[in-house]
Amino acid sequence: MSEKGKNNPVYIQFKEEKTETGDSKFFGAPDLPEDFEWPVDEEEYDLEFICQINCAEAFKHNNMMPEKGMLYFFGCIANPLGYKDAPEIKAGFQSERNFSVIYDDADINDLQSGEIVDENGEQAGFKELKITFSDDENVCTEAFHKLLGEFPEGVPEVLDEYKLLFCLDSFSGDDFTLEFENSGYLLFLIKDEDLKNKDFSKVRCFLAE
Repeated sequence: MSEKGKNNPVYIQFKEEKTETGDSKFFGAPDLPEDFEWPVDEEEYDLEFICQINCAEAFKHNNMMPEKGMLYFFGCIANPLGYKDAPEIKAGFQSERNFSVIYDDADINDLQSGEIVDENGEQAGFKELKITFSDDENVCTEAFHKLLGEFPEGVPEVLDEYKLLFCLDSFSGDDFTLEFENSGYLLFLIKDEDLKNKDFSKVRCFLAE
């Protein structure tokens, strides 16, 4: 990895492709360590699984990422996924209980692949999309997803005390459309010291219009 690449934004490509245990991906079912506790929202409902990031792969592009382990992103995104009875996401900071980022440094080979089921035990969830990483912004042809780097243009100054951890854009797959209010970005935010200490327990979530 070049010196330049060590602090690059990590741009995300995705495609419908079956993944192996430990691969980075959107949706599908996460690959979890033993005794993983699924996060719940303020109403005690399970949060939606958004994506998992293989840190070792992202670290090749930016050494602020952990060198190993997995980052899991969860959140209350049922309404942007088209479930109109679910609570809406309004612009601004989101409830800390409604979004969660969990870091686990377990060996990827020790993770267990699972599945997402509904209340009747039937398979649920969306088809997984395999994630790959790049230093090149031009790979973001379908959606502007990225890890780290600068905030998107127009983000308010209220976020000055934070770094960008993950920018999630509106996007679609074969069986879903994720659309945020006014086609905004959902931003996962972290303070500099917490990122250096690999402490993701205080990540905040902000919907930028």
